[in-house]
Amino acid sequence: RFFFSYTTFVNIFDTCHLAMTSPKKIVVIGGTGMFGGSVARSLKDNPEFEVVLTTRDPNSSKAAKCREQGFLLVKANSWNASELDLVLAGAYGVFLNTDSDNLNFKNEVGPPESAMGKIVIDAAIRQNVKYFVFSGLPQSNRLTNGEVSILSFDNKNAIANYGRKAGFEAFVEVNSGWAMDIFFMETYANAFGGFATIPDSEGFLSLRIFPMSNDPELIPWTSVRDDYGDAVHAVFLEPPKYANRIIWAISEVASFQDVVDAYNRLTGTQVARFVPQTEPLKASTPGKTKEVNGLRNYCHYLQGKYCNNQVTDDRLLEEMGALKAVATKARGRGHASTQSIDGFLRDNARVKLQSISKI
Repeated sequence: RFFFSYTTFVNIFDTCHLAMTSPKKIVVIGGTGMFGGSVARSLKDNPEFEVVLTTRDPNSSKAAKCREQGFLLVKANSWNASELDLVLAGAYGVFLNTDSDNLNFKNEVGPPESAMGKIVIDAAIRQNVKYFVFSGLPQSNRLTNGEVSILSFDNKNAIANYGRKAGFEAFVEVNSGWAMDIFFMETYANAFGGFATIPDSEGFLSLRIFPMSNDPELIPWTSVRDDYGDAVHAVFLEPPKYANRIIWAISEVASFQDVVDAYNRLTGTQVARFVPQTEPLKASTPGKTKEVNGLRNYCHYLQGKYCNNQVTDDRLLEEMGALKAVATKARGRGHASTQSIDGFLRDNARVKLQSISKI
């Protein structure tokens, strides 16, 4: 028989209780960027998680802003295995988004994006991380039988394929559709005619882009800022449920014409217009030009079915709606719906709106 003193019993209880209640460490790699930032903000509201962001440069303006928002940042370069080992030690989960727009990746200078992803995955495996969530892209090369190869898509797919075989208890891809956020990013605005910030030579905010090749034209849209992080958050609440899945974080389904109509309706103008393009597009850099035209070819090949050949309809919204509800509850925010095109444009500070009430 074994007898414990009251003090010993209390110490054992406290130790067990601490083990049960200690927050789960989630390392967000790419947390100072658009996708990682959305994930970090969502997870931060949940006391179940301890959120750690990595940064190559702790002195950058993005890092400073994250610290002001109360985030813990750790210097770790995703090319540096030893730095990754230190930050990933004791982590319950990892979120990774690799920056496909990095000029070295885009111009194929030095090691490819896929090499960075594999270094991160290997470090996570060494540190016994159980759950890994990755921000991927459509399987263009496979779905088009090799006819449409897009550099960023191919590299993201290589990372995902490597991660699925690495040995995690759950490896999950959480992908976005067309990001609403790109309308207010100069690189993409230049590539797609200027909408919604750069007037063209005629004074219009033109959305000059290829038709999606589905009838009716429907595009799966994601508000990365508002919804993407909640999808990842929900996955981390129950990772085994989503093991080896590809989840599409889709906020709304709408056409390009719907987008410009929403802008005009909200601003009380007719300044925005959709101008369908049948010829190849030209972006501000050769790498981006090649990418956007690869995207055009991919969409045409699959007749607009962007999400790995899934029909673009309301069924794509159902799982995201469920994930949004779970994450919103975990954040202590009550009920919330996914973002709409109208809501995104209305909420963006650069859109000069008439005096209209919030939805």
